[in-house]
Parts: sequence; structure tokens; C-alpha cells
Amino acid sequence: MIRVFSCLGVVFLAGLSFAAYHHEGERDADQFLTVYPNKAGTKLDHCALCHSGGEYEKKPGQWVSLGSCQWCHYSYGYDGSGGKTALEGTLNPYGMDYLENNRNADAVRAIEDLDSDGDGFTNKAEITANRFPGDNTDDPSMVAAPYRIYTMAQLKAMSQHNQFLLMNTSRSGDFYAEYTGVPIQDLLADAGILQSASGITVYAPDGWSNYHPLELDTDPELYHVNGTYPSASYYYAPEAEASSGGWCDYSAPSCQGRSNGDTISVSGGLKMILAYSREGLDLDTGILNEENKLDGEGPFRVVPPQKAPSPPDQSSNADNQNVIWPYNYDWDHNAGAASRSATIIKVEPLPAGTTDINVMEAGWAYVDQKKIIVYGAIDGSDSNGNGVLDSEEGVDANEDFDADGIPDYQDTDTTHVRQAEGVDKICLHTSNGDFVTVEALSDDDPAVLQTGKPSLTFPYGTIKFEIAGLAAGESVTLSLDFPDNVPTDAQYYKVDSSNGWHEVPFDSNDGDSIIAITLTDGDPQTDADGVANGTIVDPGALALTSGGDSSSSSGGGGGGSCFIKTAGGEFSWLKFFSSFLQ
Repeated sequence: MIRVFSCLGVVFLAGLSFAAYHHEGERDADQFLTVYPNKAGTKLDHCALCHSGGEYEKKPGQWVSLGSCQWCHYSYGYDGSGGKTALEGTLNPYGMDYLENNRNADAVRAIEDLDSDGDGFTNKAEITANRFPGDNTDDPSMVAAPYRIYTMAQLKAMSQHNQFLLMNTSRSGDFYAEYTGVPIQDLLADAGILQSASGITVYAPDGWSNYHPLELDTDPELYHVNGTYPSASYYYAPEAEASSGGWCDYSAPSCQGRSNGDTISVSGGLKMILAYSREGLDLDTGILNEENKLDGEGPFRVVPPQKAPSPPDQSSNADNQNVIWPYNYDWDHNAGAASRSATIIKVEPLPAGTTDINVMEAGWAYVDQKKIIVYGAIDGSDSNGNGVLDSEEGVDANEDFDADGIPDYQDTDTTHVRQAEGVDKICLHTSNGDFVTVEALSDDDPAVLQTGKPSLTFPYGTIKFEIAGLAAGESVTLSLDFPDNVPTDAQYYKVDSSNGWHEVPFDSNDGDSIIAITLTDGDPQTDADGVANGTIVDPGALALTSGGDSSSSSGGGGGGSCFIKTAGGEFSWLKFFSSFLQ
């Protein structure tokens, strides 16, 4: 089954900010930022501002859709052989208006009052709202759909499920393997799936997708999320052995000791899982090869078992079908629904009035960062307005850190955020002001500046937050309650572009799980923006002076590299988001 998605048909999550992607040698981004300097690092600071995606017919009836970067390179040619006409053909309506007005800063100003995409909003109004002025599905009336982002470490800390199964393909070769991951039903429950949800659409970073209903469906090509799948048997025949010229790979260690006809026993039953390892090893990271095809499985793959267990059959394009298991169209080819390098899970249907993600633009950063986003029909409740959904923060009415009679999940001066390196939560409390954004990131996340990072262990990663509602220059006491006791020789580091990683002294650290530090609005040592504006910006991390794996980094910012690996080496174009950061 081939699904086609137009790049102009879906948009980024609104209101979120990303690290910019600038193509090597391009000059137009600077023209745009001359007029709109505050849009640096937002989703508009990217090729997709002026370029659209597109699609080409790979063979009769089979279309391949590409995002703006891929489409530009496909049309223009990796060697530039397509010429100016092909390049201009990738422009969206805003890009065409910019080009026709002489492609400079004055052109950006000249088209401010136009409505390039015809959606009823001027270009300036859309840019102000962080919406694409060349995409008529992205306008200021839309709001972001609720979302949760999961790191590899968080997923590995959830309940694991191991299952040995056949991955039956139609053409590329069958294989048996043991995958480990999280049942998608459990993942959705953790994300706060709504009762109104009907299914999920899983996207790979190249835009390929598969839809899965939540419950068992009679359609043999629809693999369900909830519940278990039928148990299966192990099928082996010497002539099917790939190492002997056959079509099924039996080389996995988990195949050892099995015989034809053996019942495959899986504790807890076969389930649809979000897998992160195969045969005990992390999945190979997905890449685009020189033919614009996705190679690799990881970091995450959706693995549905067979709905109707069957043997591994011969490839459909093999000339010799006079074999023990010739290709059978009606047999269950579950591997076709096993989305490789899954980066986005959309819970259907999207709540009314919310924006979608541009599946062609948003995925590659997640591949590198080993993250996955779940969004759509999940509970978007955020009772204290700090950016941490109640499904993550928890709604325990008995949790009241400061004993003020307001449960923490409703209290604007307190938050519980899941640490980036596991499922345990860290409680943060400010003596004054309110938390307005709180996010947990791994200490080596591309969104975290690495300049001056010490060779220490950061067991909980980093936490980025803002405290607003203060008087200019006001100081606050920040209390952090960790899942475990904090050693008395631990250290706390702030991270900012001026000072890099630098230590901040404790007010209190007596060996229990709670530490306290003082932050002052405008103090360049404790307020990352260094401006006395009533808001304290704090990316920071707890460091242990001994134990664990430590690594040192120096130089460079936190935006990450802009490379995507191909079979021919490094190619600098698609890896541009650093994280969903304000």
C-alpha cells in the first residue's frame, strides 16, 4: 500500500521553536532575518519558509513524496544539474513572491502585506504568529495539538516487552528476530490517550506512514494496537535459508535451538511494540541513501506481529516460485506495516482547531536525538500552565511540596517533570514567581550547549525552565527534589551561551534528596538571558563528581551538526531541529 502526503498539506506544531537549518552557501535566510531578527531559531528560519515539498512517480501508480529539502535536491540535482528553472519550481507562493521582488531584505518588506498563500492572513501576520506564509493550511487561527516527547532512556526505563517473531516481507527478504521495546498500548496510556481516539498513524522521517486502528480490525492489512496477537509457530526449511540461496534469514541468535513446527512462546503474548533493540542491540540508525531510500531500522521501529501466522514465503519478485513456500499474496506480510525509523506517532483524530506536524520536515532531528513524539488525541490538560502536561506531571492531590493547600499539579510555583534519563520525576519549586516552561533534556542533547562541559556524570540530564512574574532583579530560591539522595559533594551547573557550563553554589545540600540554589533575575551567572526583565531562564544540571560514564565536550554550540549520512558520505542538508524548545 502506498500513501501519498503533500508537504503543503501538513504543518509544524505551532508555537514551538527549533534550531535553524541553513544550507551551505545560501544567502536568503540572512535577508529574512534582517527584517525579522526575532525569528532566528524558529521554524521559519529554514528552507521550508520559501520552498515546498513535492512528489514524483517512481513507477506507474507509485508516488514518492519528499519534504522541502529532499524535493529541492531531487529537482535541482545533487550536482546542481537541474538548473535555475528546476530550483525555482520548488518555491512555494511566498518564495515566488520573494523571488519576484528581487530576493533581498527589501523584498521581504515589500511582500509583508501580501497574502501569498491565500489563507486570509497577510504574510506579516503569519510570520508574527510563527506560521508559514506560503502554506495555506498553516495560519494563526490554529493551535498546537497536545504532545509528549520521549527519549530513548525514558522508553528503556518503562516496562519492556521481548518477543521473537517472523518479519514477513513481500520482496526484500524475510527474517526471524527478537525485538525489545514498549507495547504501544502502554506508551499511549502513559501519554494520556483520550477515549475519543480511534487509531494511530506512524511516520518515518521520509514521510512514509502506516495507520493502525486501536482495536482488532477485520481488514488483514490493518494491524491493531491494543491487546495481543495469535501465537505462532517457527517455520524452517533448508531451501528457504538465505545463507544457502533462499529468502529467509535464520541467522539471529534467537533462532538457535528452534526446529520447524516449534511453538513460539512469548511471555505476555505477541503485541505491537515500539522496538528499540533487536537481538539485544540498539537498532541501526535510519539514513537516506543516495537513491532517497530509507536504510536502517532505528532508533525506533513499530513491530506488529502477524495477524494470521504463516510461513516465510518466497519473494514476490523471485523468478523461481517452485519452492516449499512460494509467494502467496494472501499470506500475512507484517513487515510492510513495521514502520522503520519511526519518529512521530499521531493519535487520531486530531482535536478540532489544532495543527498537524509537517511529517516531511520534523523527523530527522528525532532520529539523531533518539526521540519520538506522540501527539494528537491525548489529554492536553496542563493545570498549572508550565508546559508539562498533567499526564506527565501526575494529578495526585496529596502532593503539595510547599504545604500551601494547592496540589502541585495545580500550583504555578511547583512542577514535577520526568527526568530525561528515566521515568522518575524531579520536583521543582520556586519561592517566588511562576514556572512557565519546563523541559527535561539529556545532557548531550543537541539543544544543550556543550561549551565548557565538565567531565562529570549528569544522572538526570538537564532541566530547562523559565520563572516569570518576578520584579526586575528579584532573587528566588529554587528547590529541586530528586528521585534519590544527592551526595554532599555533588555540584550544580548552569548552561548559557555567554558562560557555557559553569558551577552555581548550593544554598543547601545536606545529603537528602532536596537541594536549593539562589537564582537572580539579570545575574549572568544564574539567569541565562542576563537581563533583569522579571524572568529567569535556567538550563541547568546536577553533576556527580564520581561514578558513571563521563565525557568532556568543548567548543561549539548546542544546535548539532547539519548532516545526514548517506552511502556516499556526509551530506549537509536535513538535520536542522535541535529540540522542541521555546
